[in-house]
Amino acid sequence: MSDAHHVQIVDHHQIAELATRAGAAPRKRTHLLLHDGPADPVQRLIIVLQPNTYVRPLHHSRQWEMLVLQQGRGNLLIFDGDARLMDRIELSPRSPVVQIPIGVWHGFVVLEPNTAVLEIKPGPYRPNEFADWAPEEGDASASRFVEWITNAPSGEKWLIAG
Repeated sequence: MSDAHHVQIVDHHQIAELATRAGAAPRKRTHLLLHDGPADPVQRLIIVLQPNTYVRPLHHSRQWEMLVLQQGRGNLLIFDGDARLMDRIELSPRSPVVQIPIGVWHGFVVLEPNTAVLEIKPGPYRPNEFADWAPEEGDASASRFVEWITNAPSGEKWLIAG
């Protein structure tokens, strides 16, 4: 998108293609960058996720983040810094936009196939700051963690050694 006159359009066919790729991917998700690169002052991307994937809890110490649901449904999970689930915010057609303040621990779990989210945050790109108490994708305890975050009530703490 380096040409100032280039208008980038993302249509339903492109999101459907991303959903197919996400279904075949080991992480069960894929993305489409909408910004020029890591130095862009506004980072924008569409992420398409399938069930049985999650976004490992993280926070941004210097950036806010906005999520805009495009299709599907998922839960934004808010944590304290000690692995306690503080809130569960459903992103759905009835509540499709959420803004996450700087420093808030959050994760995401998918509730419907082909869930697509537009993510916007200030640049330049900064690596995610993941919670050391949350398992990495592919870790032996990751599926147990996904089951827990899908069903845990607010106030419950993830028992790492359980």
